[in-house]
Amino acid sequence: MTVTSWLTVAIGFVALVATIATPLIAYFNRSINQTNEKLSDHKTHVAETYATKSDVKELGDRMERQMEKGFESIEKLLTKGAK
Repeated sequence: MTVTSWLTVAIGFVALVATIATPLIAYFNRSINQTNEKLSDHKTHVAETYATKSDVKELGDRMERQMEKGFESIEKLLTKGAK
């Protein structure tokens, strides 16, 4: 085989690889972009719908304070009734 034949084979091989690789790269790029978009939408949904850790902690603290006040009120009522 001559150099020209090897060069033709190499060009053909590169063209074959490019023909296969280009659609695959385009597919993966589109898939990654769609995944990023869906993840962004999900993050927005979670941020709008669910409470943050600090919100839950604040709510727990408020409930605890209200329970303490309620127990103190009950205790005062019971101690007044016992006298």
